[in-house]
Amino acid sequence: MSNLSVLAFDEIPRGHGGRGATEQIARLLDSSEIDAPSSLYDEALALAKEGRFAPSTDRLRMLLTLDPIDSDASLLLGKVLAARGQWQEALQRLDNAGANGAAIPSTLRERVENALRNQIQDAEEHRLRLASRERSEIRNLRGEAKRLRSDNAILDSQVQALYKRVRLWSSATALVSGCAAALLLVAIVSGGSSTAETTLPQIAEAAPIAPQVSDKAVADAATMSATSYGYGVETTATPVETTAAVAATPSIETPAVTSAPVESIETTATGIDLPTSHTVVSGDTLGSIALNYYGKSSKWRNIRDANPSALGGSIKLSLGMELNIPQIAE
Repeated sequence: MSNLSVLAFDEIPRGHGGRGATEQIARLLDSSEIDAPSSLYDEALALAKEGRFAPSTDRLRMLLTLDPIDSDASLLLGKVLAARGQWQEALQRLDNAGANGAAIPSTLRERVENALRNQIQDAEEHRLRLASRERSEIRNLRGEAKRLRSDNAILDSQVQALYKRVRLWSSATALVSGCAAALLLVAIVSGGSSTAETTLPQIAEAAPIAPQVSDKAVADAATMSATSYGYGVETTATPVETTAAVAATPSIETPAVTSAPVESIETTATGIDLPTSHTVVSGDTLGSIALNYYGKSSKWRNIRDANPSALGGSIKLSLGMELNIPQIAE
């Protein structure tokens, strides 16, 4: 019903819409003394003998339209259809011919029936082959889908593992960055606070020097610490403050002394005999120079006050700077 509802036969009739056109044509042909059925049969037979089965089939169908009970035409059409391999319709035409009184050769009917049976069997085998091929393809597709799901699961696990590694790496990177930032902040704070001048009693009260670290080791460690933070030749570190900072962290290894050796120190009743000058080398600070010449880094102000032209009241030193070493009382 759905197909018929789609097809709308709304064409306009050509005539008066009458019926019985085939009978009318047959009557007209008969009244005009034209033997159309015989002419059509003879022409169809000639075409069949020539092997032109398609036009022969058309002529026989036309003849059977004019005379549906023509048994000879039905028999001939059955043979022509059998020659064309249309076994189902050929068997139907032979049955119509036999029903209208035609004698059907047994060999012909048997041949058509066998051919039709073989055709049905071949069609069934072809259908089975197609079904088997479809089942095989479905199995292959299912196996491929299963393999793809397995591969997808493996890829998902690998992606999750990579995500975990990335998160761990990000956490480690953030931790290292935080430690580096903290160390940099400590370095900046230590470097900035070292510029303020603080008296020795205040430093000693705020951060007393550990008894197991000598003054000379503390001054040398302060010298190397100032050099390692990239201050170069000039240093702004106050010797007393650096001594207190190094004393608060006794784990710092003390490097070798880089200052110039003392030529001679002779103690007298009135004071210490010293060289008249000192040439600044890399790593020197006022505290380390005072420690080398006086044995106490707290005497650095004497050297600063004795060199007003070179230092001008500052504690910054330069390579090659000549400093006067004053004699002081014990």
